Amino acid sequence: MKVLDNFLRQEDYDKLIDVFNNAHWMYNSMIVHEGEEDPNNYQFVFPAWRDGWTWNRDIVDIFSRYLDPVAWVRIKANFSPRREKLQENSLHVDTNHGDWTGIYYVNSNNGYSHFYNGKKVESVANRMVIFPRETMHSGTTSTDDHRIVLNFNWFGTLVE
Repeated sequence: MKVLDNFLRQEDYDKLIDVFNNAHWMYNSMIVHEGEEDPNNYQFVFPAWRDGWTWNRDIVDIFSRYLDPVAWVRIKANFSPRREKLQENSLHVDTNHGDWTGIYYVNSNNGYSHFYNGKKVESVANRMVIFPRETMHSGTTSTDDHRIVLNFNWFGTLVE
């Protein structure tokens, strides 16, 4: 697992913030697994790339320069509104395809990502965590602010 702070240069980070300030978020009635009967189990999503389709060229171009993928599997943003209670979501893997998974933290908040081995990575703006695709992981809600993360899955080598 690799945690990279100040991942994007400031001009790329600013461009990314502009993208999210103008994003058309879609309601998603579940966070990890269908059938979870919790009224707080929702988020908003913003796809950037999937199955060869590009929904947001800016996101794809920015992160392609930093991660240098051989091929993308998926790029998706998750927006979780501030909640009254911090709650860990269920562990999962994002996809059965690709070599790597990355989580990019758009904003700082008291949420975090947690992993099967007990490790936690705090949500700090402009931080990227990269790990092998098959690593069980999940996120949390946050109580001090909304939480925006980008999830990446790709084929390729690990960035240095």
